[in-house]
Amino acid sequence: MNTTLDESLLRRIDAYAAEHLEDRSTAVRQLVDFALREHAKREALKGYEQGRLTLRELARSLRLDTWQAQDLLLSEGVAVAQGSTSETAGAVEAVGVVLRAER
Repeated sequence: MNTTLDESLLRRIDAYAAEHLEDRSTAVRQLVDFALREHAKREALKGYEQGRLTLRELARSLRLDTWQAQDLLLSEGVAVAQGSTSETAGAVEAVGVVLRAER
């Protein structure tokens, strides 16, 4: 595979390679791999925020367990709980009813 890179980008790649004691080819592979993983993470987070993915689906798509996915959401400032306020209020009220009945 061949590709053309402008001088500015090539200098940045070479600086990365030198900093990490790698050759240019290895540096390019590492950077492309990182960029693709970051892109997948951003797309999965967007899918979760838009309600297209559940927490479990988000975790599976990023090869994380559910707790790691929840930690990722928190670190990215994404609300972990999904659903409308009325749904959440209804669920909290249902739990309250059960707890009051157990007294």
